[in-house]
Amino acid sequence: MAERQKAATNAREDAAMPPFDAQSYGVLVPPIAGIALATTMVNVVLQEGHRTAGVSSHGGATMLAACVVLLLLVAATVVFKRFEKRAVHLITFIAVHVSGLAALLLVFTDVTQAVPAMLTAALECVVGIAAALLSFYWMRKLRGTSAQAVVVVAFCALVVSEFVTFVLSFCPPAAAHGAAFLFAFTQFLFVRASRRMGVASDVFPAVSESYFGTDAHRFSNRSFLAVAALGFWFISIPMGMGRAFPAGNAIYLSPVPRFMVLLFVGIVAAVWVRNGLASRMRAITTSIWVVMETLLALGAIFFAIWPKSIGVGASFIMAAALVLQAFIWYLTIAFISFGRRDPYYYAAGAWITMHGFTLVGMKLDRALTGVFADNTAVIIAIMGLCVLISAQVVFTQLLAAPSQMSENARTEGVAPEQERGPITRDDVRRIPLMGVLALAPQAEVSLPSANPDTRIATSVIAMGQRFGLTGREIEVLTLYALGHTQARVSEELQLSQNTVHTHIKRIYDKTDLHSRQEILDYINEYGNR
Repeated sequence: MAERQKAATNAREDAAMPPFDAQSYGVLVPPIAGIALATTMVNVVLQEGHRTAGVSSHGGATMLAACVVLLLLVAATVVFKRFEKRAVHLITFIAVHVSGLAALLLVFTDVTQAVPAMLTAALECVVGIAAALLSFYWMRKLRGTSAQAVVVVAFCALVVSEFVTFVLSFCPPAAAHGAAFLFAFTQFLFVRASRRMGVASDVFPAVSESYFGTDAHRFSNRSFLAVAALGFWFISIPMGMGRAFPAGNAIYLSPVPRFMVLLFVGIVAAVWVRNGLASRMRAITTSIWVVMETLLALGAIFFAIWPKSIGVGASFIMAAALVLQAFIWYLTIAFISFGRRDPYYYAAGAWITMHGFTLVGMKLDRALTGVFADNTAVIIAIMGLCVLISAQVVFTQLLAAPSQMSENARTEGVAPEQERGPITRDDVRRIPLMGVLALAPQAEVSLPSANPDTRIATSVIAMGQRFGLTGREIEVLTLYALGHTQARVSEELQLSQNTVHTHIKRIYDKTDLHSRQEILDYINEYGNR
C-alpha cells in the first residue's frame, strides 16, 4: 500500500504543470493555432460556418466522401504499420497546398456561379480531407505530452476555432472560402515556429495515469480501443439526431442561437483550461461526459417545449457536439502517445467516428419521418436511449479501474510478481545515482522484458552501447526517458539545468533523435533487440 501511494505521489508530481510563463507555454501556441485553423476550415467549407447545425453541405454527401477517403488512410496504416517522418512531412506539405488551392477555386465558383454543383462538392470534400490531415499532423506533434497540457491545447483550439467560425458565419461564402485559403497557407508559419520551439512533450512530459488513471499498456489493448469507439458511436448518433430534428434536415441557426453556441463553448473551455492549468488529472473524463449529456438533455427539453423554435434546442446540441470534438482530440492524443499503432490510425478513426456517426443520426431522423407522422417523441426517446448506452459503456468500461497485470502477463499467464525482471522499480530510481550505467560500450548487458520503467532503463543501457554515450549521458537519458523534466533531472543528479540541457543536446546529436517522444519510439521499436 505504501509503495502504491508513493507511486501515485510521484505520478502527480511528474504530471504537475510548470509555473505559467511565456517560454514554457509558448510551445503550445503552434498546436493550438494549427488545430484551430484546420478545424475552422472544415467548419466554413463543409459545415457552412455553423449557420446550420448540419454535418456537411450537399445533404452530408461531402462528409460521407471524406470519411471514405480517410477510411482508406486507416487501412494504409494497417498495411504499412507506421509512416516515416519524411512521409508525414510530405503528407502535410501536400495537404496545405491542396486545401489552399481548392479553397481558392471555391472563391472562383462563388463569384462566377457557373460551376456545376458536383464540382463544388468535390472541392469542398478535398478541403475537408486536407484540413483533417493538417489537424492529424498537430495531434501527432503532441505525442507524449501530458494530459493537462493536452486539455489546454484542445479547449483553447476549440474556443479559437468557434470564435473565428462565428465571425465568418456573417460573411458571404466567397469571403469565408478566401479565409480558408489564408488559413491553409498560414499553417506553414506555425509548422516552422513549432520546429524552432521544439516539441511540447519535452516541456510537458506525459504520465499515462493522468489521462484515465490507467497504465500505458491499456492503450494498446484492442478491447479498450473498441470500448472507446463504442462509447463515441452512441453519443454521436443522438447528436446527429438533434442537429437534424425532426425531419432529417439541418437546422438553420439564427444569430442568437449561434451566439449561444459560442457562449456555451467559451464557458466550458474556460473551466477545463483552468482545470488543466491546475493539474486536475481526472477532470477531463467523468465531468466532461456529464457536461455533454446535460447539454443533450437540455436540447431535447427545449425541442419539446418550443417545437416551433428549434434553433434554441439545436444550440445546446451543437455545443455538446463541439465539446465532444475537444474530448475526442484529447482521447486521440492519449492513444497516439501510448498506443502501438501509427498516429494516423487513431486520428483518422476518431474523425470518422465523430462525423460519420453524426451523419448516421441525421439520416435516422429522415427514416423515422417516413414511418411516424409525428416523430418528435420517438426521436427524443431514441436520443435518450443512445445517451444512456454511451454513458454506461464509458463509465463502466472506458473509465473503469485497469487490471494490475500488464497485457503480456495476462496473455502469457505470468503472475505480476513473476513478470518483473532482475531490475526493480526502486533499482530504476537508484540506477543513475549508483553509477552502474557508466559501462564501457563493449560491456554485455541483459535486457529483461519487464514493466515499462524497467524496460526503459535497460533499453537506455543498450542505446548507450550502440551510440557510444558517456556514463553521465546515460544517467541523464535514463531519467529523461522515464518522463522527468529537465528540472527534475537536474535535481536528481545534482547538476545545473544548463548542464542537463547540454547533455540532452549531445544525446540528440549522437543518436540523431530530436525529442523525448522519438527516444521513446526508438526504445519501443529497438529496445528489446
